[in-house]
Amino acid sequence: MSDALHKRERALEEEFFARKDQQLRDKLKATFDQELTREKLKAATGLTDPKILDRLIALQVRGETMAAFWLYPLVEVAWADGKLDRRERDAILEAAVTGGIAKGSAGYATLEAAIADGPTEARRKVWFAYAADLAARLDPSERRLVRDDLVRRARAVAEASGGVLGMFKVSANEQRILDRIAEAFPD
Repeated sequence: MSDALHKRERALEEEFFARKDQQLRDKLKATFDQELTREKLKAATGLTDPKILDRLIALQVRGETMAAFWLYPLVEVAWADGKLDRRERDAILEAAVTGGIAKGSAGYATLEAAIADGPTEARRKVWFAYAADLAARLDPSERRLVRDDLVRRARAVAEASGGVLGMFKVSANEQRILDRIAEAFPD
């Protein structure tokens, strides 16, 4: 074999192994990052179910964005009629700020993205799984407080679009979502 061909073969071989090494490092880093995220989510939420934690990670919910994820049902309410009204959007963002999510924070940006994207089945399933896990760990009075606070915020979003002639501020679709939120935290 010629010297040039041998050098080329060695260079290709080194390139191949360098790529494989990088892939392994990336995989290890992703696994480590996921474990860190899982631990942050456990700390932020108290969740221990690995399936729910993995779903939250897949949705890119992190410890710092968990507060925004908590308000996800407000997005469902805002999009209940198939479109987003500016007043509904503003009501969600106001609920975020009054709930301690600072403008410009990762949580705020996450919520803005969810508002823009609209509801998704994946987010819905994970939120209700999260809510069920949380409800199971709360006593009845705590569940009632959590439910009432979240439903109050969601109702404010539903009422933001005004209704017809100042009446019927909450549509039937919005009411169905409000009921589902309430059912997630039974007495």
